[in-house]
Amino acid sequence: MATRWVPRSPASQAPLRRVVLTWLTTASGGAERSTVELAQGLRALLGIEVVVIWWDGAGAPAPVPRGVRVRQVADHDAYERTLCAELGEDPAGTVLIGAHRTAMVDIVAAESFAVPVVSVLRGILVADQRLRTVDPRSRRLVPRLPGELDWDVLSRASRWVGVSRAATSSIRELAAKPVDAITIHNAVHLGLYRRPRNPSSPRRFAVVARTEPWKLIDRVIRAFALLPDDLAAHTRLDIYGTGSALPELRRLADGLRPGRDIRFRGEVPDHRWLAATDVLVAACDIEGFGRSVLEAGGAGIPQIVPDRGGSTELVISGVTGLAYSADDPAGLASALAEAAGWTASRLDALGCRARLNARSFSQTRCFLAYARLAREVRAGNRNLPQLPVPDRTA
Repeated sequence: MATRWVPRSPASQAPLRRVVLTWLTTASGGAERSTVELAQGLRALLGIEVVVIWWDGAGAPAPVPRGVRVRQVADHDAYERTLCAELGEDPAGTVLIGAHRTAMVDIVAAESFAVPVVSVLRGILVADQRLRTVDPRSRRLVPRLPGELDWDVLSRASRWVGVSRAATSSIRELAAKPVDAITIHNAVHLGLYRRPRNPSSPRRFAVVARTEPWKLIDRVIRAFALLPDDLAAHTRLDIYGTGSALPELRRLADGLRPGRDIRFRGEVPDHRWLAATDVLVAACDIEGFGRSVLEAGGAGIPQIVPDRGGSTELVISGVTGLAYSADDPAGLASALAEAAGWTASRLDALGCRARLNARSFSQTRCFLAYARLAREVRAGNRNLPQLPVPDRTA
């Protein structure tokens, strides 16, 4: 029987049928959780196939989001082969959502299949700070200054997404060629909420972050050591996380004020740090988003953050926590001293407002934004109607 020829619609007019999500992991952290949650959210909202290509050179088992197909790879060549295989499954109905680390590979591969690409900047570009991206020539992750990146390729992404306004502004300002960039804030599961409680004594400050140099945890330790003795007697600093800077941070804590109560807790599962924390403290001013900051807010914990970077967008200074000047060496110490003196009623009021503020970063809102964007870039149209899904807290 002869096969009847049916004309195909142009790829730009085809409906969205598949989303391919990619991630290159170097450690277990907030970006990994955000990628997994986005995959699950898109699958639930759109009801279409979602595939995650998970690149982990260490070979640790990849997470398996419910209803999502995961393909794990260990090196550049396997990543490229798997990516091309997935893009070739249904190029006319697929959108690729990748991240800045693999953008150079993603964009070139997707162009050969006419698949639109959304690249997500999960950090902040800083003129004198290197960002790790995959170099297609050396086939490995290479740290490069923004001016050293290949913007001829990077500017060809269908859309760039910054996970905060700070991230979006940084790529618009430092890209050597114009890029189409929007902001979609990250989000966390709002089930982290818990009932308000009176603080214990001592006042428990916490840092929740990988102990890498760029997280600037040393600044928190130094500021904590400057607390007056009358306040220090009733305060504690817990540091949750592991990383390359941990030995140096321990030496710093021991050498500054041995009598101060600074504890290194390592990684704890299931957000158990929430129950042992009164105030969350962050120091990194090039943080793309600050997931632990939002997690703390969702649990009714006030936060102290620098006035630069993505974290400051999650805190209303004086209302849900404090934002201190990142350029003032004494700014963080002053903020810690103020928070150490908060009364129980003040701490409780800040925590209640922090929970309310966190609701504006619901996962449903985040997933809807990505779902709408995927449909837009697939259709080549910015004026699609809203998805018929109610915005609700996740």
